[in-house]
Amino acid sequence: MSRISRRDALKLLGAGAFAATGLLGGTRQAFGAAAARVVIIGGGIGGIATAKYLRIINKDVKITVIEPNAEYVFCPGSNVVLVDKEPISDFTRTYDHSKKRYDYEVISETVNDIDFDKKIVKTIQGNRIPYDFLIVSPGPKFLFDNIEGYSKELAETRIPHAWKAGKQTIMLRDQIQAMRPGGTLIIATPGMPFRCPPAPYERASFVAAWLAEHNPTAKILILDKNVGFIFQDKYQDYWAKHFGYGTDNSMIEWIPSQDGGAIARLDADAMTVTTAGGETYKGDVINIIPTHRANALCVNTGLTQGKDWVEVDHTDMTAKAQPGVHVIGDTADFFVKTGYLASNQAKVVAQAIDDRLHGKEPGQPLYTNNCVANAGDDYGMGITDSFRVRNGELIVQQTVQMPNEEDLDNEFLHHIRAAISEAWQRSFRRDIFD
Repeated sequence: MSRISRRDALKLLGAGAFAATGLLGGTRQAFGAAAARVVIIGGGIGGIATAKYLRIINKDVKITVIEPNAEYVFCPGSNVVLVDKEPISDFTRTYDHSKKRYDYEVISETVNDIDFDKKIVKTIQGNRIPYDFLIVSPGPKFLFDNIEGYSKELAETRIPHAWKAGKQTIMLRDQIQAMRPGGTLIIATPGMPFRCPPAPYERASFVAAWLAEHNPTAKILILDKNVGFIFQDKYQDYWAKHFGYGTDNSMIEWIPSQDGGAIARLDADAMTVTTAGGETYKGDVINIIPTHRANALCVNTGLTQGKDWVEVDHTDMTAKAQPGVHVIGDTADFFVKTGYLASNQAKVVAQAIDDRLHGKEPGQPLYTNNCVANAGDDYGMGITDSFRVRNGELIVQQTVQMPNEEDLDNEFLHHIRAAISEAWQRSFRRDIFD
């Protein structure tokens, strides 16, 4: 592996992120006679970001990623695939380039157990991988049994959720584009928290723009398990201007939970959904986004302690159930579930591991989250949050949303934000895997 200089590292990550997580300090020390073994479960954004940034700051550790899939398909930003704005290949990455550049091993197997006492990760294939430091970042589990009639099999064959980008994204695209004239697309959201909170409404916006051109009498019905959503005023303002939202002829209708939006039952043969209040709606295409919970591995190994998510110490993202195990993404806190925040959690974990290898305790990290979304090609928006750990408690330090209320009618700013959002998505994909 070619050595990565401090200057190269600054170019890759940005000086601000280095300062935020303390990546500029420390001198290298040996971890006993052999290199420390770092095992990462999950080859998604959190796992690969950890491998990359740990390698940038520490050339000596042995890094192993355990991931059963040969490629990763980015879900953030993939709504554009539904309207043929970008191909799914733009969101697809293999591990070949990244593992060579950052010198880590990928084991293409599935983890089914962890022996925390012996520090061994076990796979279904019978492999036993020892570790000195363990990062668990497998991505959330999707629950289907809380909606009567819904199932993983249905999601993979007939009623796609497309909340894990790939084959289901293509299936949903084809169903939408083959929908009969005047047909109805039903989008059903889960309760929070779930991956990328603005994405269901972005999906509705992109598809509405496509339908306006190709199937102008079609309708989109959003059945929401939440009382409101992020960027709600922006989306509804855009929908009103472009799709008649709020009128009898609106292409988009949004029903929140307090008005009976939470669905309870699916009849896949009749292509109907029924809400908890007993209302039944028929769709030509049904897109049910499942409820999210911590991954089954976290549940089965006791990391969740019987809860929906893993409680962690935010100083270093270690599980309270197993203080020596770092968990990224599946955490029980007010962190939103975004890829960008997962990548920042990865940097905190990488720094914490390097600190301990140098005989230091991790400091007080600063986390940032940047969430971007578009309502259309001409309307972008974003929100940035920062979080600090003080006296062991995670606190929100600042939240900035753009555009703000005063800028709702500023079309120039909307265009700029849309361009920024698209460029950011492409840059983020390159940052993680390239």
